[in-house]
Amino acid sequence: MKHLRLLIIALLLAACASPPQTVAPVTAAPVRAPAQPPPKAFAPAGPFALRNPSFEIEAGAGDRCARQWHCTMHADPNSFRFFLDEAQAADGKRSFCVEPVKKEPWALVTQGIVDRSLNGARVRFTLSVRVDNVAGEGAGTWAQVARPPPGRKPTFRELAKGSRGWQDQSVEFDVPEDAITVEVGATLRGTGRACFDNARLEVLRPGKNPV
Repeated sequence: MKHLRLLIIALLLAACASPPQTVAPVTAAPVRAPAQPPPKAFAPAGPFALRNPSFEIEAGAGDRCARQWHCTMHADPNSFRFFLDEAQAADGKRSFCVEPVKKEPWALVTQGIVDRSLNGARVRFTLSVRVDNVAGEGAGTWAQVARPPPGRKPTFRELAKGSRGWQDQSVEFDVPEDAITVEVGATLRGTGRACFDNARLEVLRPGKNPV
């Protein structure tokens, strides 16, 4: 028993003489900032691509309008004739013509652009226009901007009357920063025949604020 007590005492003294164990401090993991989305680009100054701008794509069976364009009229869907014309073109082989066959006040040939890179920009839309015996308000370029409710930005247009060969007509306008759709195209508001070709959209001044 005496030897056992001496052994226990020796073990206790050895434990007390051992250096204290050090514990590594716990460090918090670094907090990573959330990834930022890349900045949204604005359309740069210069040409902005349109679809089938010179009406070169052949119409399909049953098509009533040029490919990539939309033809509408005031009321009666059969009141205007829309057709590709290869007799006289301002650019390429074909132009696109409109003439009334019934009494209705107007027809439109339009293309909608859903691209917010145009928001805040000033743009110019240009068409080559030929008119034959056009009477009434006239025929020529047309543009409009759709915005959130309550409505739209007023329509812009430049119209010609009478008869004349191919001439460029342009409209310039600002695209609001909250614009949803930009529509460009041509209109005939009256009688006679109007033909359109070589559509161009150009950014004159890019937008300034994030879209």
